[in-house]
Amino acid sequence: MDVRKFLSNIFLFSTFTEKELNVLESSASLKKVHKGEQIFSEGLQASAFFIVISGKVKIYKVSPGGKEHTLHIHGLGDLVAEAAIFDSMTYPASCMALEDSSLVRISREGFLNLIKKYPEVALKMMGSYSKRLRQFVLKIEELSLKDIKSRLASYLLENSIVEKGATVCRLKYSKKELSSLLGTIPETLSRSFAFLKQKGLIVEKDNLIIIQDLDKLMLLSS
Repeated sequence: MDVRKFLSNIFLFSTFTEKELNVLESSASLKKVHKGEQIFSEGLQASAFFIVISGKVKIYKVSPGGKEHTLHIHGLGDLVAEAAIFDSMTYPASCMALEDSSLVRISREGFLNLIKKYPEVALKMMGSYSKRLRQFVLKIEELSLKDIKSRLASYLLENSIVEKGATVCRLKYSKKELSSLLGTIPETLSRSFAFLKQKGLIVEKDNLIIIQDLDKLMLLSS
């Protein structure tokens, strides 16, 4: 795999020069993990951050009572634990592979040396993060202002494609993972799916959602 080319397509590094990318690549290595394998654990030294090449990983915390709560699910191109490199010496949560996955590992020491050598990359990354922050603000507004049926409709529309003349959404997550992403519980998500099917808006076939009434689903999502 061409690690350097992959890094140049990541939003945080898309404005880096050739020299900056070369230094970044020198601190990167490939890491492959199996489903269920721990990538890092809460409280351990934050010696590196990661970028997902393939597969999926989850960020989670475990309560004192032993209950696990999923914070994020990351897939292709997502950065994992990069914030810990700057504001903490330890990982604030744990990370586990949800399926066999490949990642780029970037060492903390190497990344900080890059910033020291080329201070201007800090401004470039701030610009990239500003754009990403605006996307997060929109997501927060959606979670706070929309009910779960509207959020589910929005998710299906945002992740839909056209196949053989039909608008479909292939679910990339389990219902438990999806409910966590949408800020609800599996039981409420199941009722929302049932509502959409009852209204004739979708048909569900395993992990494939066929959108039958695009206009009504768009109206529900707004």
